[in-house]
Formats: sequence, C-alpha cells, structure tokens
Amino acid sequence: MTRQPGRARTRIALAALAAAGLLAAGCGASSDGGSADDTDNAGNSKPLPAQSADGNDSAQNGDGAQQDTPAKDDAEPEKAAGDPADGKADEGTAAEPLKAEPKTEPKASAGDSAAAPWCRTGDLAASVRPLNPAAGNRYAALVLTNDSDATCRTRGWTGLQLVRADGTKVPTRVVRDGSRTPAMQTLAPGASAWSRLHWTVVASGSDDASGACRPKPAELQVIPPDTYHHTDTAWPLGEVCDAGRIESLPLAKGAGPAR
Repeated sequence: MTRQPGRARTRIALAALAAAGLLAAGCGASSDGGSADDTDNAGNSKPLPAQSADGNDSAQNGDGAQQDTPAKDDAEPEKAAGDPADGKADEGTAAEPLKAEPKTEPKASAGDSAAAPWCRTGDLAASVRPLNPAAGNRYAALVLTNDSDATCRTRGWTGLQLVRADGTKVPTRVVRDGSRTPAMQTLAPGASAWSRLHWTVVASGSDDASGACRPKPAELQVIPPDTYHHTDTAWPLGEVCDAGRIESLPLAKGAGPAR
C-alpha cells in the first residue's frame, strides 16, 4: 500500500503541538508553586503570625494565653501613711477615747431618724437620782442627756461599773431586764433617755453580813449602748449588795419619774 504524504505531515504537526503544550504546562507549575520554605511536609501552607496595629505579634501581646502581665502604672498614687486600706494606723495620730464609733452601728428602721448619727460617749452626760425604795430594794433613774450640738440616736442597755473614791473598782454585775422592748431613742441637743436601775441592800451569798455588805461606791461609770468608753457620774446611793448585782431596763424616752 502506498502512504499519502498529506496525512503523515498532519500527524507530525499534531504531535509537535502536543509536545509544546506539555512543555508550557511544566514551566507554569514551576513558577507558581512558591518557595519550599513556605510549605510543610504535608503540602499545606505555613500561616504567618498575625500582627497587631503596632507591629507586635498578637500571640504575645494580644488576647492570647501568652500575653504578658501589664506593668504597674507609674502614675498610680501611693497609699498615704495611716491609710485604712493598708491595714496600719498612723502612729503619729492619737485616737480620741471618748469619740470612738461603735464597731457595728445598729440599722435604723423606716420610722427612725436614719440621718442622725449614733450617740458617742462624748456626746452624752450621765446622771443618777433615787426613786422610791421598797423593803430592802432600791431603785434609781439613770439618765443620759445629749450634751452635744447635734441630734444623735441610741438604743438598748448601758454598761455599768461602780468605783470607790480612790478609783478602785467595786464588784458590779449588770443584769439586763428584758421586760421592756428596746426602742430607738433619737435625742436632739438637750434631750434625754433614761433607764431604771434596781438593786438590793440586803446581804446575801458572799456579802459581808456583819456590816456593810460591800465597799461603798462613790462613782458610777456608764458605758452608753454600743460604745466602748465610759462617762462618769456621782453615786450617792450607798452599797449594792448581792455581789454588786444591778438590774437594768433598756433606755426609754425622757428623764423618768421624779421619784
């Protein structure tokens, strides 16, 4: 069989075009693949670390777990000596013994004068006067008067301590009489609240039965409710028997009965 020259030339041309196409594809893959340093062993691209606006790596200075703790602001003021926040008192400041606030001031109810501060020891003057006696029992009115220029409030029972003329303490046992409910007393300047005191002059128990049952007090130290310091008043009412037992009612409005 005789071959036709036209068909042979056509096959040669098609083969040449196919070879040229393969050569072009190989060159394109080599130029677009990138550097080997930017891929890992699995053929995936290695991501570049993100950066914040100031150019620092966000993994260290952003919200990541490796964020450094911020340094202390130099503009932050230092605590002054004696600042209550540092837990130390200023050694150069003396406390006012009669102006100490109660550790826990009772809360006022809706009907109380909540704006009035709690009565401090230095705000109050104490006095005692006798009430009518009865068969070995003695009674007195203990009166606390607001001696300051501002209204204050108080409530409850007073603390008491009998003292001799030389300053020696006389045994004193204060018993709270709960037959009256404590009520808030709001004292304007010059206003008073009072408590009834009750004791016996009959010797009993460890008292001396041969004469005076107990040493004779000359003064009464009075600690207002929820305070820690006392104010003093004269005690002209003689001995307190039964080991210095005094029953006390909670404070009530006014100065009490005349007798």
